[in-house]
Amino acid sequence: MSKKLLALVLSAAMLLGLVGCLEEKPAAEANKADAQPTATQSAATDTAADELPAFTLGDFTVTVGEVRSSYNTVIEYMGYYGVPAPTTAEEIGQYRNMVIEDLLSAKVLPWKAKEMGVTLTEEKRAEVAQQVEELLVEYAADYLDQAKEELGEDADPVALAEKARAFLEKDVEEYFGYPFDRWLGEVTASYEESALTELLQDEFNKGVSITEADARDWFETEAANQKESFEEDYAAYKEQDQSYRLGDSEIPVLYTPEGFGRMQVLTFDVDPDDSAAYSANELEMTNLESEYGKLILRGQDEDRQAQIVARYQELQAANADLLQKSGDKAQLARADALKGTDFVTLFNTYSNEEGTMGFYGYAEGEPRRDGTVIFYTKAQDEEWPQQVWEAAVALQEGEISELIQVGDSFYLIQRLADLPAGASSFDDDPETFTAAALAARQTEEWDAVQEDWLNEARNAATFYEDNYAGVGVQ
Repeated sequence: MSKKLLALVLSAAMLLGLVGCLEEKPAAEANKADAQPTATQSAATDTAADELPAFTLGDFTVTVGEVRSSYNTVIEYMGYYGVPAPTTAEEIGQYRNMVIEDLLSAKVLPWKAKEMGVTLTEEKRAEVAQQVEELLVEYAADYLDQAKEELGEDADPVALAEKARAFLEKDVEEYFGYPFDRWLGEVTASYEESALTELLQDEFNKGVSITEADARDWFETEAANQKESFEEDYAAYKEQDQSYRLGDSEIPVLYTPEGFGRMQVLTFDVDPDDSAAYSANELEMTNLESEYGKLILRGQDEDRQAQIVARYQELQAANADLLQKSGDKAQLARADALKGTDFVTLFNTYSNEEGTMGFYGYAEGEPRRDGTVIFYTKAQDEEWPQQVWEAAVALQEGEISELIQVGDSFYLIQRLADLPAGASSFDDDPETFTAAALAARQTEEWDAVQEDWLNEARNAATFYEDNYAGVGVQ
């Protein structure tokens, strides 16, 4: 099986989160046989039995086959990490009930969405179709080499893509034991349920509101918590700042500790056309070092030792030339920077030439990015190599560094104004802070209502315990 497909199979277990503490309140009690059955990762499947319902929740039905598949996936995932499979009737029952509980949890929000009249819009259905197609393209790409072996390197790209898709379909069918179309339908249904829950959450959030007093109370509490956290750990400040600027968090930074400098950083690496040769040379040098060391220890073959030294020096010189090309480009960029060219323009100019290049702190199209990164200047900032950090903190505002070489990379830094330390005031930006407070309240109430709905679903669901009592038993 391909690594991509294995990842797909194991993702179910990772999403369920079943490796860990057992659920204390399972959705339904398992039947406990007097005998001591053994667990299996691939128990023989009774096709007819697998079509039977394990439980129903409103219009949703989860079959015994789905329970068995999830159970076996969890056991496989556990074995992958060296965790022993359950062997006693009690242990198997606990894991089986845990699978039932998580399968039930996965149906709660789609069930509630239907109950509340929330349905997929045409726009959402189009998004789902696009997501499924992107997934298939991603997984089929893992079979492209196999397609080239059969059709030839110069085959028509469309034909190669079709052949790769065919290999994917065959692999899926062989692993899951049922037609690809059924698997695709299950994947599509999963995406549709996710889209449905997004719409449900959006609808739920419309009913959550806060007053200005609520927003101010949240602000004071959050600011105090941030101060305590950030003063203890500068990295926590950087993580929160980055999460907010990337749009991954709705909570802005409300307190800034002392010692943070704003920088722009460009990196220059070996050109892509040269990187393969550079890496091959590095690998050969590593092997030569190993061979040379063994010969020295044994006092053997002085002629071979001399050959190794000569070859090693030859490879070193070749890689030095490749690095020099990257360094020369970096020097040109630095000269432009000293003339006043901003780092965004430098990045757009030099990254369009041959060569690998990065601009830390800037990514076109990403929200809330101002083209800078933050260095902690009061102690070594572990996010950066020591040489880079030392050069950055030694700069004055507006100053541009010399080129700093670390391994195979060259760094160019410009220091901007430091971040002012201290706490924000709610009145600095009441609109943004009120929006953050509302988002926090929505998250809090959303989490709470999901627990209520899960309890409701446990009572509303019909469990067919006799149907799935044999899952996990050989």
